[in-house]
Amino acid sequence: MKKKYRNSKNALSEQKAINILKTDSEEAAYRRAKEDEFNPLNLLKGILGFVFVVAIAFGWMMLMLLIISFVSLSYLHFNIDVMLYVSAGFAAICGVVYIFGKVRKSIGRRKL
Repeated sequence: MKKKYRNSKNALSEQKAINILKTDSEEAAYRRAKEDEFNPLNLLKGILGFVFVVAIAFGWMMLMLLIISFVSLSYLHFNIDVMLYVSAGFAAICGVVYIFGKVRKSIGRRKL
């Protein structure tokens, strides 16, 4: 007799857990649907994030090239033109990687 009571108690707790999971998945689906809607604020955040990543990449590469040029005492002397081109290329590569990461994340979110 006690065994039946334990099984029914386990069944009730399992059913409660399933109901909680269903509710959580419905809320997550609702949040994903709201994120997928067009929102000017999300668009602005995406654009500012892209600009920030590209600016940081450009500045970091430029700083590294300047430090290498100063530390190497003219053994590896770069012209400022070369530094600008290399930094711009590095920033462009980082921008492309950033965009691919965002697209991949968006595609992964849609599969869920």
